[in-house]
Formats: sequence, structure tokens, C-alpha cells
Amino acid sequence: MRRLMSLVALPLCLALAAGCTTRSEGEPAPATTGVETPGSSATDGSEPSADLPSDGAPAVPDPLDTTGFQQDPCQALTRDQSDALDVGPAGKRNDGPLGNGCEWANAETRGQAVIEFLDDDPRGLSALYRANKDGKWAYFEELTPIEGYPAVARDLQDDRNEGYCSIVIGVTDEVAFETFLHLSQQNVGKKDPCEVATQVAGMALQTMKRGA
Repeated sequence: MRRLMSLVALPLCLALAAGCTTRSEGEPAPATTGVETPGSSATDGSEPSADLPSDGAPAVPDPLDTTGFQQDPCQALTRDQSDALDVGPAGKRNDGPLGNGCEWANAETRGQAVIEFLDDDPRGLSALYRANKDGKWAYFEELTPIEGYPAVARDLQDDRNEGYCSIVIGVTDEVAFETFLHLSQQNVGKKDPCEVATQVAGMALQTMKRGA
């Protein structure tokens, strides 16, 4: 199982994201992140380094203090934002192996969005670039900065054609967070899941900037 979640205008976000869903035919199930793979885990002998960023990762030009959101990721999306995405009014704590996370789910539409901090690995985006050098990802694409912060799309398997996309955004050289989603059945093949995931990340960054 998997884990989810350029900012553009909110109406476009509504049009694209109104039907996010999970793979299950039943209730939305918690997903798991691919960042805990070999080569991207804090347990592989890597430690914070003054040499960050490394392995080709871009520097974060304007580090963002996300301490409060790392402690409570469910604050990363406001009620208005989650309503606009049609993924339920409130998030549910859903922690991952590398940090705290939150899942928003709509039982009726089976919509799901997840935001998870990866701060237990102190290398930020550099960990993902290292894993890419080691050939760990099925796909790895650098994205246009989101709200001024560097981002990549990547995952262990490429099922974007099934409506899944996972992106990771660096908020400092040492800290990153992941957003993941899956489009509704009616939107699979019609909408680009990575565009929607990018919009969700942009919303979260706007909230983090206001709360920093």
C-alpha cells in the first residue's frame, strides 16, 4: 500500500481534485510512503551534514520554520482547503516511518489526501536524490518550485496512469514533506494526478507560511 498528496487558482484545484480516492473499494485505507526504502532512510548511516544539499539536490533558498506543523501535520490544510478538495473537513493523524503525518478522507467519494513530514531523515531532498542515483525509484522528476520551494515527483512504482502521484517538497535543506493522492475513478485518465498533488502541496505551503 502507498502514501499520498505551482499552486494554481483555487477553482482549478476544485475542478481537478474533487474526486480523489483510494485503491480500495471500501473505506479509505492508510497508505505508506516509499521514502523508507534503502538509500533514503535515516538508518543507512547518514547523518546531518554541513555539506547539504548533496547528490544534486537543490538548495532551499528561503528555509521555512515548520516546527509546529511537524508536530501536528493535520494543521497543514485548513477547513476551507480540505472542503475545496472534497476530502473531508478534518484530518486524521496517520504517522509514517520517517515522521508525523495526517490523512484526509471522504468515505462517500473514497477521496484521500495525505501530508507527511520526513524529518526523521535529516537530509531532506538530498536523501531522495541519493536514492535516485542508486536507481531506487520507478520514476523521479524534478518539478517547478512550489511556492518557491524545490520539489520532486517520485515513487517506487509508476502508477500515475492509475491516478496516483507522490511528490516531496523541501522546506529546508534538512526537512521535507510528502504529499500524495489518487484521483477518483471518474477522473483517472482525464486529470493529471501530479498536477493535483502539486496544488495540494501549494495549499499546505501557504498555510505553513501563514503559521510560521
